Amino acid sequence: MSAAGAQARRLPRILGLGQRDAVTPLPGETTRTPQVWDWQRRPQRRLARARAVATLCALGAVFALLSLSAPPTRPLDALAIGAVAVAAFAVACTLWVRAGATSGARLGILLFGGGMLAVLAVGLAMAPRAGAVGSVDLNRQQWLLTLAGFMIAAFTIRRLVVELRDAVAQVERLSRTDQLTGVGNRWAWDEELPREMARARRDRVPFTVALLDLDRFDAFNQLRGHPEGDRLLQRMAATWRDVLRDSDFIARYDGAQFALLLRQCDVENAMVIVERLRMGVPDDQTVSAGLARWNGRDTALEMMRRVEESLVAAKLGGRDRVRIAESASPVAASDATKWNGVVQQLLDERSVVAAYQPIVELNSGAIVAYEALARPNRAKIDISVERMFSSAQRMGLGRDLDWLCRRAALAGATWVPSGIPVFINCNLSGLVDPVHRVDQMLLVLQACGREPQDVVLEITERELVGDLSRLKMVVSAYRREGFRFAVDDVGEGHSTLEVLAATTPDFVKIARSLVIEAASAGPRAAVRAVVAFAGEIGAYTIAEGIETQSTSDFMGRLGVHLGQGWLFGRPELPPATAPRTLLSTTIPGGR
Repeated sequence: MSAAGAQARRLPRILGLGQRDAVTPLPGETTRTPQVWDWQRRPQRRLARARAVATLCALGAVFALLSLSAPPTRPLDALAIGAVAVAAFAVACTLWVRAGATSGARLGILLFGGGMLAVLAVGLAMAPRAGAVGSVDLNRQQWLLTLAGFMIAAFTIRRLVVELRDAVAQVERLSRTDQLTGVGNRWAWDEELPREMARARRDRVPFTVALLDLDRFDAFNQLRGHPEGDRLLQRMAATWRDVLRDSDFIARYDGAQFALLLRQCDVENAMVIVERLRMGVPDDQTVSAGLARWNGRDTALEMMRRVEESLVAAKLGGRDRVRIAESASPVAASDATKWNGVVQQLLDERSVVAAYQPIVELNSGAIVAYEALARPNRAKIDISVERMFSSAQRMGLGRDLDWLCRRAALAGATWVPSGIPVFINCNLSGLVDPVHRVDQMLLVLQACGREPQDVVLEITERELVGDLSRLKMVVSAYRREGFRFAVDDVGEGHSTLEVLAATTPDFVKIARSLVIEAASAGPRAAVRAVVAFAGEIGAYTIAEGIETQSTSDFMGRLGVHLGQGWLFGRPELPPATAPRTLLSTTIPGGR
């Protein structure tokens, strides 16, 4: 066999997607039960038939013995009925207990003999003979028919009770199972997580929670249809169940999000498991994941909040990656307010300010524009920038926060002279929101004394673009009023090509990850491709994250026009007086 063929045969084992013994087991990991085929189910069906015949034999024996309560006229008949009943009962016990260990031929003889004994016992008991039952005016045959009716009724009631119990158990099982993927649902997860916390607290064992979200799933549904999206989730869930340990628990948390409960597992081993799952995603799709280890103090709600925040960080970091949540410190009294309440307070009190970072021309070093970066007002609200945005997105208040940040950026930019562009970040959902239209933006500009030509709306991609036609229409409406557009983090983030094609931006901001790695061939080629694209549409390029002079010079040699980063200045709150001596160069007007 060739070396390439051998490598191809080893690849599934290396990825952990083939035979399980190829992967070094983690603590507590066991081998999954193999699939049960039809030929393996035959002993089970044979055992079920044997126990059914055993039940009939036992019923026949009991019926015959109870019939002796109305004894026949001849003692020999009573002796025969008793003997046959005892024999039938003995065969019933043998079938019930030893059916699984009895050979096929002997089992067949026992089945036939037991059936005949049951029929004979009932036949002898039902033979018409004269007799009376105590003082009840019933002959023997009527008494036995009444007894048979009671036995049939008792057996039927017992059977109904068993079926009802099984039906209740099945309904409970279905209520805890996601009907599309077959894994646990959100209800099952909300029950299982507190239960595991109590177990971990009692046994002093660790566990880790992971939240995995399929990237670009909305775009996948729009492109290939919802049936294909459902099949993708089904195949992904089936693959993950095979990869996971028997001790782990998986549930569909929300939409394309799956939650994992990794028992007796620290973060390092959890990372190994999650990477295996990410390798097994079908159709060349990618998955972002957030991890958090239980610290022994968090409630289920606090634990899931940490995991969700780490997942949001993975999404904001460019998707297709894993982020680990920081271990939460003990909650102080001043921090007892939930983040949802903090964000709501921030919106109600409009506690958002803007810091401004310069954008310079690489050739001359002159400051030509400023980017306004939203920050919580730390004098009133104690919350990080990342948590502010992630919590607002989770609460469904992302558009409201986006609009508040835009207003704060314009209100704080009164010190910037007319003609100097101010870059203002805006989310896609906030930009296309019909409530906050271009006319409202014009009113804010009028109140701040600025012109639309001095404002560049910088699209930050914290979410997928849903309706491209709507985005194009909104961009056209803003352009007619004189606004210009920039696209942030080109080279990473959500649907960059879609946004570039829909907006045809005036400024293209190259992602920091490409800028700092531009010495390598791949990132350098990507930077050149962005520069070529910008030249084709007549846009300016801006390199983000420049921290050294060598990086600045290299970007200039690659054809990048402008730069932004700590080399030129950190984001700062509005100065008391504008540094007008530095604001000497302006960028030509847009389209």
